[in-house]
Amino acid sequence: MYINCVCRVIALLIAYQTGLSQAIGFIDGVKTTIEEHPYVVSLQFVNGTHICGGALIDAKENIVVTAAQCLIFHDPTQIYLRLGTDKYSGAGELIPIESIIIHEKFDFTTMDSDVAVVKFRKNLRKLSVKSDIKLAGEKPKTGKTAVVTGWSQQRQLVDVKVRIIKAKKCRSGEYVYTEDDITDTMFCAKPYNKYVCDAEPGSPLVFRKKLVGLVSWGYGCGNLGNPAVYTNVNKLRKWIKKAIKKL
Repeated sequence: MYINCVCRVIALLIAYQTGLSQAIGFIDGVKTTIEEHPYVVSLQFVNGTHICGGALIDAKENIVVTAAQCLIFHDPTQIYLRLGTDKYSGAGELIPIESIIIHEKFDFTTMDSDVAVVKFRKNLRKLSVKSDIKLAGEKPKTGKTAVVTGWSQQRQLVDVKVRIIKAKKCRSGEYVYTEDDITDTMFCAKPYNKYVCDAEPGSPLVFRKKLVGLVSWGYGCGNLGNPAVYTNVNKLRKWIKKAIKKL
């Protein structure tokens, strides 16, 4: 557990300090469009540097959900959302953030409770993309196929199919994770193509047209046969709904 935590922290710190979040992204994946996933958003700096993914979960109230790690080290006034585009630069509109709430139990060493909600200022009635996605009321069952959507290294929106892994199996030692690594606020999913690189944190994982997870962390490009770890949206659903009311 200790070694895994140290490696995880070092990897994340390097990414944030060197701006790797702009360079990494899916290697492989099926090209898709914003029309297929109108809820997908990009968190960016004003210069267009891509930070993380996110999902529009309330178009009426202008609410986006993303990973806590995407916001914990940044000044919210310097972060913008880009909606309504297949590519995270040169298209769409940068929208300023009005307020954020990061889960009070988020732990950067364990990545527990890796979730945050964001309210933005723009009236969506003036934008072409207005569709949000509902939060799942349950985690998809083991073995089911879900789809994570994010940007490729070519800055194109792509889909990658993943298979849900039973938590007990994920932390059993069969993969790189130990029993302490996978908390109740997480679950695992494994890409069918073991060489595919994972999307940026906050990228939405969808099952039956509902948001079930957010990309959180993992080891290695595509984890080389190991599952990636996702924030369990169902487990944190009550917190998300309470946080929205406070924004």
